[in-house]
Amino acid sequence: MDFIIQRFQSIKQSELSYRNLGEIVHSLDVTKIKFSQNENDYEKSEASQYFRKIYTTEPLELAVLYWPPNSESAIHYHNGFYGYVLVLSGEGENIEYHWKNNILSHSLTMKCNVGGIMNEPDGVVHSIKNSSNTKPLITLHIYYPALTNLDNLTVFEPKTHTIGVLNEKALNASFTEPKEHFHKIETNAFKFISQEQKIESKSHYIYPILPKPSESEIYSMLSDYYNEQAHEYDEFDIAHESRNSYTTAINSKIAEYLSQGEITVLDIAGGTGRRSTEILKNHPFKSTATILDMSEEMLERAKAAGHQVTHSTYNDKLLESCHYDLIYFLYAFGHIPSHSSRLESLRKIHTELKPGGIFCFDVFNRGNRNEWGPNAIKIYHTHRLAEAGYDEGDVFYRKSGGHTSAFLHYFSRDEIKSLLKEAGFNSVQIFNIGYVKNPGEWTNDESEGNFFIVAHKD
Repeated sequence: MDFIIQRFQSIKQSELSYRNLGEIVHSLDVTKIKFSQNENDYEKSEASQYFRKIYTTEPLELAVLYWPPNSESAIHYHNGFYGYVLVLSGEGENIEYHWKNNILSHSLTMKCNVGGIMNEPDGVVHSIKNSSNTKPLITLHIYYPALTNLDNLTVFEPKTHTIGVLNEKALNASFTEPKEHFHKIETNAFKFISQEQKIESKSHYIYPILPKPSESEIYSMLSDYYNEQAHEYDEFDIAHESRNSYTTAINSKIAEYLSQGEITVLDIAGGTGRRSTEILKNHPFKSTATILDMSEEMLERAKAAGHQVTHSTYNDKLLESCHYDLIYFLYAFGHIPSHSSRLESLRKIHTELKPGGIFCFDVFNRGNRNEWGPNAIKIYHTHRLAEAGYDEGDVFYRKSGGHTSAFLHYFSRDEIKSLLKEAGFNSVQIFNIGYVKNPGEWTNDESEGNFFIVAHKD
């Protein structure tokens, strides 16, 4: 810890700013930071939800906090100070809130694993939680100006709608502190809108993970996610009016490109095979598709429907060159975790298509004002996600009521064109199709809907 202390103590006060401090924090190598795993090495009291060890308060505060399993801070308001929190061990959540006109509402939850950084600008309202049931969370906190104590820190209790203002005796941002550790406590002081209430009418919600997991970790997450959804995935698609209209329109569009003779078809990330069944149902030669997917649960359903199945991630599977007349990659190309792997996939698809073959896929539009794209870009810049390994347009999310996370990349039109050209596709059509608004309707407005792409191999 000594070299960390020296690094921060060498900063001139005139050089201190939220951005400059962030540059230093993001440059730290978490593997070289020494800290204690023993909770007895930290200052605590009977009221403590978490324990702390302060290393220095000049020119800023540097402290390490130990969070027992399931512990969390109260929701609290940063007024007059800013900083960063670096996860040294365990896994935690940084939960942000919006506070205005006596209404406190959930804004964003971010999961932070080892090396993940929680941004805490002046004015933020947030809480920190150890999301593990069994393991401690240990975090490095850097604040300016230093918090010699928690005097005048405002905390919120959402269950009782209580606001408290701590005094200098408090050791935690917590309502477990004794009453004599508060300047004042006011009950029924605000209205609270929880995460559950905000997402109640939504099917999914954004859930960033820091730092960005590796590609193998993301594929494992996606496999778990779709295994969890397999038993209800088709039913959800059909019952969800906008999704059903959207997928039905694309299925019909692809069917227009079917040739009249016998064809070979590859359905990448085809899941249960439902969409291939729909696309090929009127083909005169009764063609079936080879369904390739990473979810075994999904493929069991595809196999039962009469399709050939292959269990694999696409880039890991060797397939025949110049073999397929038609390849489609529906509602899933954006799951590929990186630019390099997306390019690799497109080159592979180009190789596997016969001359004159067609490749169809759809992706989420980064500029669609009715979807997550603009918000994802805002989060990307506000939370400095580039330094956490993200590309602009990357999103992690969860299904409401689910317990697993998935990854999706949002695209710009220029990004798609560039990828396809580099992969060898010279004949490309890009269509806009309504998704949330006017689902399944084709439009010329690039700020509406998703992109549907048809690429021909020369």
